[in-house]
Amino acid sequence: MSSQEIADAAMSLPISERAALAQDLWQSIDNELESFDGVTLQELQRRDDELTSGSVEGRSHEEVMQAARSAIGCA
Repeated sequence: MSSQEIADAAMSLPISERAALAQDLWQSIDNELESFDGVTLQELQRRDDELTSGSVEGRSHEEVMQAARSAIGCA
């Protein structure tokens, strides 16, 4: 099942179940962040600060995927 299919199925749930699901998903992310070491968290914060301040510009998923395909010769 694709992530889009999962999202579509989740959106059809009653609001209380969607809220519980969202909380469970967010908790799973929070739990993984706790396993990062201090250096990794500092790097994540630095990158977030750059994006937030506008000192760097993010790329779309498609741009990233195209660059990856080009890098491995599948463009």
